[in-house]
Amino acid sequence: MSWIFRKIFRFGPFRTTLSKGGVGMSWGMPGFRVGVSANGRKYITIGIPGTGFYFTKYFTQQTQHNQQSQQQSTIQQPFQQNKTQTTNKTEEPWWKQKNL
Repeated sequence: MSWIFRKIFRFGPFRTTLSKGGVGMSWGMPGFRVGVSANGRKYITIGIPGTGFYFTKYFTQQTQHNQQSQQQSTIQQPFQQNKTQTTNKTEEPWWKQKNL
C-alpha cells in the first residue's frame, strides 16, 4: 500500500486539485463536473449527490504515440503498393532461382 497526497482548493464552482501527479482543475456543481486531470486528460463526471454513485467518462486524446503510428502507416502504404506491383511480375520463386 502506498501513500497518496491530494489537496483540494474550492472557489465557488471551480476546484483545483494538487496531487503527486500535478495540478488538476474542474468546474461544476453537485452531480455534474467537467475538468482536466493532473496528467492532462479531459473528463466529465455525473452522479447522484449524497449517494456516492457517480460515473466518470474520460475523453480520449490522440497521444504522440498514436500520431506516430498513423504517420508510419501512411508512409508504409506507398511502399506496400510498390511491393504488390513487383510481385505481379513474372519472377521465379527463390528455390527455382537456386536450382533446388
